[in-house]
Amino acid sequence: MRKSLSVSRIFSLFSFLLLILVMVSISGAHAQNRKDVTVYLKSGDVIFGRVLSQDSLGNYRISNSCGITLLTSGEIEHMEKGGYSRPDLKNSGYYNQSSIALLFGEGADGFQPKPSLTMVNGWQWGQRFFAGLGVGYEHYDRGVMPLFAETKYMFGTESFSPFLSFRIGYAFPVEKQEQTDYYGNVTETYGGILLNPEAGIRIDVGSKSSFIAGIGYNYQELSYKETYSMWGSYDKTVFTNFNRISVRLGFIFQ
Repeated sequence: MRKSLSVSRIFSLFSFLLLILVMVSISGAHAQNRKDVTVYLKSGDVIFGRVLSQDSLGNYRISNSCGITLLTSGEIEHMEKGGYSRPDLKNSGYYNQSSIALLFGEGADGFQPKPSLTMVNGWQWGQRFFAGLGVGYEHYDRGVMPLFAETKYMFGTESFSPFLSFRIGYAFPVEKQEQTDYYGNVTETYGGILLNPEAGIRIDVGSKSSFIAGIGYNYQELSYKETYSMWGSYDKTVFTNFNRISVRLGFIFQ
């Protein structure tokens, strides 16, 4: 026996997520088209930022995470235009992502958000592509321990960048399914496949740490077996497909 959402509700969830992904993609494309520059000064300093304005004398107003800087033509050695990559950010190596999320959807207790705590440890290639393995704790009608692989792509290397991520894995039960039928006994509790595409933003809070916020679609399969002994003995396996909207906050440590 399977319990699942109607086709129209599943379509609505996918449509909502697709809209979020399109908005983030447009934002990422717009970010790449901005006038980002790397300015090398005669003093030996290097400034990274976005050109706000320039005048006919060669003076520039540059904006970055430190504020707005006015540079005169006499201070500038040379300038490189186009997207830049901050050298103070790690180009490759180990990273850790720790996050907390709320899973919104209707379950046995009605429409109540459920907690999700996860940690991912992995490797980054450049400042855009991240991949790792994660573990955590989530609660639906019962607690589970998800084990999953995650990939994440950053659309920019600036202090404020949109991203897309995808998780796939399997959740193991850490709590037994409670008895749901007076005549039956729950004899086995099973886990199931999990899927979680997500879109969000990354905000750097230092050279080795970033704040992330994301919203996504969380799909989780769970099941259990009931045994009946009245009027003959037989078993029944009950499958439940949980469809949730995930709202996540966390940090990436590099």
